[in-house]
Amino acid sequence: MTTMASFIIRSSRIASLVLFGLFLFGCEGNDGAPGADGAPGPAGPPGPPGPSTGGGVPVSSAERINIAVSSVAVPSGGGAPTVSLTLTNDLQQGLFGLPADQISFVLSQLTPGTGGGSSEWQSYVTTEDGGIADVQASTENGSAGTFTDNNDGTYTYTFANALTDYPAGPEYDETKTHRLGIEIRGQAPISTNGIVTFVPAGGDPTFARRIVDNNTCNACHDRLEFHGGPRTDVDYCVTCHNPYSIDGNTGNTVDMKALIHNIHAGRDGYKIVGYNDREYDFSNIRWTQDVRNCQTCHEENDTNTPQASNWRLVQNRAACGTCHYDDGVPGTDNEFAIEDGIHPFGLVFTDDLQCVNCHGPDSTVEGGRVQVARIHEIPEQLASGLFQYNVISIANAAVGQNPSVTFSVTNPQDNDSAYNLGTDPAWTACDGTSRLAVTLAWTTDDYINTGSGNTPAQPVSMNPLTGAGCGGTATPNADGTYTVTSPVPVPAGITGTLSAGLEGHPWVDIDGDGETERSERISVKNAIGYQGIDGATTVERRNAIAIARCDQCHNVLSIHGNNRTDEPEVCVQCHNPNATDINQRAAGTECDIGRPPGTDGPDDPGVPGLGLDDQTIDFKRMIHRIHASGDTDTPFGVCGFGNSAHYYDVTYPGHINNCEGCHEPPDPRNNRYPYHPVEAGTIQGTTVDVGADLASPTDDVVISPNSSVCSSCHVSSLAKTHMEQNGGNFAATKNPDGSLNPADVESCALCHGPGRSADVEEVHGAGKGCCHEAANTSYRRDPAGQPGRQYR
Repeated sequence: MTTMASFIIRSSRIASLVLFGLFLFGCEGNDGAPGADGAPGPAGPPGPPGPSTGGGVPVSSAERINIAVSSVAVPSGGGAPTVSLTLTNDLQQGLFGLPADQISFVLSQLTPGTGGGSSEWQSYVTTEDGGIADVQASTENGSAGTFTDNNDGTYTYTFANALTDYPAGPEYDETKTHRLGIEIRGQAPISTNGIVTFVPAGGDPTFARRIVDNNTCNACHDRLEFHGGPRTDVDYCVTCHNPYSIDGNTGNTVDMKALIHNIHAGRDGYKIVGYNDREYDFSNIRWTQDVRNCQTCHEENDTNTPQASNWRLVQNRAACGTCHYDDGVPGTDNEFAIEDGIHPFGLVFTDDLQCVNCHGPDSTVEGGRVQVARIHEIPEQLASGLFQYNVISIANAAVGQNPSVTFSVTNPQDNDSAYNLGTDPAWTACDGTSRLAVTLAWTTDDYINTGSGNTPAQPVSMNPLTGAGCGGTATPNADGTYTVTSPVPVPAGITGTLSAGLEGHPWVDIDGDGETERSERISVKNAIGYQGIDGATTVERRNAIAIARCDQCHNVLSIHGNNRTDEPEVCVQCHNPNATDINQRAAGTECDIGRPPGTDGPDDPGVPGLGLDDQTIDFKRMIHRIHASGDTDTPFGVCGFGNSAHYYDVTYPGHINNCEGCHEPPDPRNNRYPYHPVEAGTIQGTTVDVGADLASPTDDVVISPNSSVCSSCHVSSLAKTHMEQNGGNFAATKNPDGSLNPADVESCALCHGPGRSADVEEVHGAGKGCCHEAANTSYRRDPAGQPGRQYR
């Protein structure tokens, strides 16, 4: 008897049968009496096969393959399962002609956790690795069993063995949850891995393990594509990456919970030997946010991941030990091998039964402080919720006038009550732990800050903190707001719109010891306000990116000592086209000569000296250069506050060609072309050498604006030549107003503009992270450091 899961979809076909009559005609004359019937003739040869009745097309014609499984039938007792599936293209046409050796299947069984342990998938099919038999879960190729093409886009596959005959598979239980997944190679990309979760005995699964889903991973990675590309679904990954799989070469587990935690934590010594014996060393991975942000990946409000709360509800050595491990370095947080049962306070555990007593959601040990959810709280982020910056108004914004800015700092958790900047402790720790600044920049078509008094091209900065020793000046108003007045008037000839930013960090005594510490500088989202000059219409600066997209990877984007946080429109007041890091390039400093490894602690990799030649800090070039530095093998070095050196050779976690990883998608109403090339003369070129006169751009070395952006990723000499042939300039200078000299004549938009023959949105596959040809082209280096395909 064969039992089937309840999701079987039945189909029928209509066939017609055509009958032919045979008529014999005699010659003229007397027919004579009819003769006896002759003996039957021999059977004729078979005719050619008829056309598909399903309207299918060859699989080789598809640009994307969609997989739908209609049934999985498992014979009673765990016989060889038979899978029925359909392959279609995006027009819903059936795809026939897939060779058996281009499709593979995986089937796993889920067992609930016991003794405090996690629930576990286990694959029936296994393979050798590192010379050890059946040590790693694997797929079964379609050529191993019986693969049948019905010539209309439907197929069946019967596994090579009964489930009870796979040597290292789980003990078959028809009442347990099972999962089938599929991958296809050698053809167009697949949209999914055809995941089906079922119970062989019938009925819907009553037990599941869905902890993280694709959307969570793809927020940073755009689209997961591992093992050559066709493994794209987290629900598929876990069928092989389970506790029964190890890397036979290193002995390291490749269980999903350990693999992902170890990679994102950059665990020392965590290496995996992959296909063709290539070693992948994940020790140098640096996650782009605090590792305590468990809910970045484990989203409990996502209905697709009902077990996302396992991160705080299921405590055991295997899961927790992936971050809490002994790194062998005395004095660090990682001194205890939790995965081996070695626990603080001299405790040793041989099972997971007692973990819940201290770390469970209802634990009262230490007042509940060591509950998993509480111990992973980030106090600094919680404290940030006590502050909100507000730019209320800008007055006296006329040429020759000294603009005044009215602002406030309020507490959203206390009915927006206003802070007293002269007496509240958060704003009076003036050893550098408390800091607040009002910045004034002009103009929003492109900030150049001519006449600000801060060179090169920096905004006016005002300190409003009036507490003892803080040195600031501000006028308190009766409504809890403050007003500061710029010491610099709006210079002659300045037109358009100016902006006022509010940035800095309060002090909060996180550990309660009454002492200020650098770690107690609290990041607060900056604020920005705008005002037209001389009564002109106020025009906000163009907004090319969305901070929400930055925070998908960074969670909270806070830099420059927690001063500038989550507001790019404040960042660009300083990071503008005329600005470089020249003020930090001092002989003999770290910026010049570098920093040896280990200087700032055992994990400090050090940084090479960057010399005295300045580097641009223009956002449109700097951000692209940083994020593309690893993919293009062109590290980016820049000097910061205190003559510090910063060296970026990073691998971007998503598709570097997906502009919409950072930029908003085109919006016909508000932002039609957020990442297309601009028309010549629209925005300013990028100063890459500020010249001798820091107050004037006329002796700067400048890259024209489109070339500045595009050459950040397209780094080859061929790409540079192409840009120059189409009006790009890598050795221009500027006029006093910041415009390009000679005039900008870039014609990039002619071919790369919206709807043109090489529209950036199309050739980059922007916003098409799933299965778009451009988006699936690999431009990055792999973790082994081997250079990938370079941008041309």
